[in-house]
Amino acid sequence: MNPIPFRIEKAVPKDYSSICCLIAEEHAMHVLARPDVFQPCDELLTVEEYEAMQKNDSFFLFTAKTIGDETAGLCFAKLTETDSPLLRKKKILYIEDFIVSESFRRQGIGRMLYAKVKETAALSGASSVELTVWNFNESAVSFYRALGMQVQFAHMEENIKENLI
Repeated sequence: MNPIPFRIEKAVPKDYSSICCLIAEEHAMHVLARPDVFQPCDELLTVEEYEAMQKNDSFFLFTAKTIGDETAGLCFAKLTETDSPLLRKKKILYIEDFIVSESFRRQGIGRMLYAKVKETAALSGASSVELTVWNFNESAVSFYRALGMQVQFAHMEENIKENLI
């Protein structure tokens, strides 16, 4: 039997540069798809931000690694609690970032990362896993639906500038 070619582990300080590469890959896709919203940026995650997330017990940082120790994917999630008199109290594990490098997609990495997220949510007492996904990212929307996620609400826009005569 062949060993599983990927493993999920907690991100460590030495993962910073490979994580930045994945975030840059994701951001480039966002800039290309929505240049009216996203702009090129040289530093998407500072060392200080990364270190602060690692020290914060509410953050969970996971990487997907190849047998050769290449970072193929990542998930950053934060444990939050609803804080409104209008909403029922509940703990949520909110996925801040979920990336699988394009060169490693369709190999089960996303499912492995998500399984780790669900396990973490359950162990943390969260009642749900939530995230935001841009509508232009159809492959991600399809992937999340295939995992069993459902649309909770829609955030809509109208570009007034383009519609003015």
